Amino acid sequence: MRSPHPNCRTSRRLGGPLTDIATIAALLVGACEGPTARPPRRPAGDAGVTVDAALRPGVDASQPLEFGEDAWPLTGDANVLLADAFRPLDRPDAFVLTPDAWAAPPTPLGELRCRTLTASHGSSDASWGGVLTDIVQHLPRSYGDTYFDDDTVTYGHETSHGLHAHIRNTMNDTGTRANGFYVLDDRACLVREPAMRKSDIAIYIPSSLRWSRFDLYLTGSRDWDDTPLYVWDEWVAYTNGSAVGVDRAGAGLWRSGWRGTVDGTIEFTVYAMAVGMAAETRDPGYFDREPNFLAFLVWNARRAMRLFRAGRVVPDFAWDEQDAYFERWRTGGDAEPMRAWMRRTLGDAVTEELLAPL
Repeated sequence: MRSPHPNCRTSRRLGGPLTDIATIAALLVGACEGPTARPPRRPAGDAGVTVDAALRPGVDASQPLEFGEDAWPLTGDANVLLADAFRPLDRPDAFVLTPDAWAAPPTPLGELRCRTLTASHGSSDASWGGVLTDIVQHLPRSYGDTYFDDDTVTYGHETSHGLHAHIRNTMNDTGTRANGFYVLDDRACLVREPAMRKSDIAIYIPSSLRWSRFDLYLTGSRDWDDTPLYVWDEWVAYTNGSAVGVDRAGAGLWRSGWRGTVDGTIEFTVYAMAVGMAAETRDPGYFDREPNFLAFLVWNARRAMRLFRAGRVVPDFAWDEQDAYFERWRTGGDAEPMRAWMRRTLGDAVTEELLAPL
């Protein structure tokens, strides 16, 4: 029997370049105006995200939903998270979870429908920061210390795998095989698996973007070949792990020195796009049958790229190789088919946001 979660670890690399300390200082106080700056204010909810009461048995849709430290009201019938008020930024990670403060977000490709997964216990540690605390508290105690790691980024990554297994094994009411993803703030999102193999994805990744994890996860890990959204399981785990690192750095809690923290997130955002390219070809009509696929792809790609842009200027997470990888995705000749697919499928506004120059 295969493991309920992929056996993966965030890369631990030694050494790495540093950036000007003034840049990260500006980021952390919200003073700079580039794409890595943290908005001083945010909408009360995520644009384009619907939490459907019908998918959350026992939850009264007329009552506020608790998303982390905020209570965001729902509309009476549509159950759409409202953006009718602005609140001060009260969570270090909030800027990567909400639309940019300086421009309207691109029109979403349908609304992302997610279930509510409430925290199951109150475990905490002063060194964790808000994001890791959120992740750990949502994994039921019955899993014990299976996913613990002394490295907090890896701890968040591995615990996310445990949460994804828990979601797909206990919350899947879609009537078919689906994968589950925990994206913080009580949100558990299910996406039905496309009718294809994981091994169908690799040909859509240009050679210049087949980076350090390609062999292990795309052409390897053959036990998961019947589960193409295994790639998204890794994508969200790397994104959550990056969120742990960026959150702890922003809160002044990072004491671990240099490590690769957002490189896995940028790499798997590319691989996530290749999943979409493969699904469109291998399973015609899938996007219409599973509207959550493109909605989740856009939503988490925007979150992932905000984390990458924020993390790459943190001195302990900066690395010229991850910046070069992004540039190959943005301008490389062999990556043009992927960019063309993004423009055609996700729209120009989303593509321009994801691939905006560093």
